[in-house]
Amino acid sequence: MYNPTALLVQRRKYDEPDLLDEFEAIAKTAGYSVIGAFDVVSPPSARFGIGSGKVEEIATWIEINQPEFVLFTPMLSSSQIYRLMEAWDTEVRDRNQIILEIFDRHAQTQQAKLQIEQARLSYELPFERHQIRKRLQKEHTGDRPVAEQIGAGEDLLNMRIKEIRRRIAKIQKKLEKIAQVQEIKKQKRVNKGFLEITLAGYTNAGKSTLHKALTGSTVEIADKLFTTLSTKTAEIDIPGRQVVLSDSVGFISNLPSSLLDAFHTTLMEIGDADVIVLVLDASDSVQEMIRKANASRDTFKEIGINGIPLIVALNKIDLIDKEDIANKIDILSPEYSQIIPISAKEEIDLDVLVQAIEAELPPLSLYEIKLDYGDDSMSLISWLHEVGDVEIEEYQTGTIHVEAYLPIDIARKLAKTLPQGTFSLLE
Repeated sequence: MYNPTALLVQRRKYDEPDLLDEFEAIAKTAGYSVIGAFDVVSPPSARFGIGSGKVEEIATWIEINQPEFVLFTPMLSSSQIYRLMEAWDTEVRDRNQIILEIFDRHAQTQQAKLQIEQARLSYELPFERHQIRKRLQKEHTGDRPVAEQIGAGEDLLNMRIKEIRRRIAKIQKKLEKIAQVQEIKKQKRVNKGFLEITLAGYTNAGKSTLHKALTGSTVEIADKLFTTLSTKTAEIDIPGRQVVLSDSVGFISNLPSSLLDAFHTTLMEIGDADVIVLVLDASDSVQEMIRKANASRDTFKEIGINGIPLIVALNKIDLIDKEDIANKIDILSPEYSQIIPISAKEEIDLDVLVQAIEAELPPLSLYEIKLDYGDDSMSLISWLHEVGDVEIEEYQTGTIHVEAYLPIDIARKLAKTLPQGTFSLLE
């Protein structure tokens, strides 16, 4: 597989962290072969994003090493990108464009594909304006263009902008229909007594590996960023419960607002969870771990999530020693009340995590049920095994005696449907 060569350029302020390693991981996930990098520590420049002296220094490096692309972080304006391309005579793409490329490559569901196309079109609008204006300038070099020429160019620009906006609106309608179907499916699960646990966290923290370990699902697992772009849901075995475990799209710091908007429906599903498991990578440095935890919490705030029980799964403990694990738990403890160290890959202490999840779910109470023997009663008992934890199942002459731990919503349904005196609370 062909991987185009790329130079990475990072511009950051003096008080901002060095995220070149993460940007390199983003570039490699997008399929680029990184052959060099510049870390420019300075205030942003209006003309190029970086100072003109640094632009000249990088131009010399490009002339010698001949990369096919220059990848720039953070985001650039359309005019800055075109000025840099002219200065370096090389195609320039910023961090947002690279993330969109990755999302486009990994999209599998119709919803994810539409969300990404919507984000890409929203991001391209200012670039379209700039490209058409630059083209008009080139077409009318020499004599100053007359009003009729300018007007024709503006008409072309407006037509293209309207075309993009029409497509965005069309995609939005399709996404709304998909969201309605998903809501109906979700409501059916709720009506059947299902609870939902959602795995959330920074991209590449190991959420998909944990999802597979807990449910046996076939979600895609790879040591790359953004392998999960749409929510994947499967049942998890917790005695006495009907529970589904969802694997959500990975977070990343400074995610483009267009992508946040596009994935709003997917991200909002996190807010419907009964419990959120925030997966953190224990093998990261302390500084990285805290940065990614904060980025995840910022995303929670962006989508208005609060009041849902939160458990931290400190994943990948098989890659660090016990002292490092204890130190990281101590550092996280002031912000998080429940921190469970695990290894999803090696399946270490997953039972402890499940117990912590179970403790956050609505409590079960023990009920006694007396049934007449018959097909309807046998069907009901079979259902009780699915929705509750049956402790006693005794068959007597013509009757069946059952004691089962049940959630309150199931108990209420039975109290309404069973004959009076056949259903009672024991504890």
